[in-house]
Amino acid sequence: MNSQTAKDEERRGRPVAQRPDPARIEALRARMVAAGQTVASLAAEIGEDASSVYKVLSGKRAASSGVGHRIAVKLGLKDAPREILASEPVTANLKPTR
Repeated sequence: MNSQTAKDEERRGRPVAQRPDPARIEALRARMVAAGQTVASLAAEIGEDASSVYKVLSGKRAASSGVGHRIAVKLGLKDAPREILASEPVTANLKPTR
């Protein structure tokens, strides 16, 4: 998403997808080069489609939800979402309807 698109989305009140940190992407690429690993073999290793992995690494897929986010988490480009703990109480403010 280019900067103008991000500005338009902010004006419309829509959340702007946070992209993976470029430093993490470069570190991953450096590890892949050092190991002699291709993107296709990396995709097969994590059980994802190679074209989707290419899109996440190039920045064409925002990795904010769905497949892109799952790939970014598996590759270590984004932190895993915090799980809701069962010990946390869920409070509901229920009012009678009548």
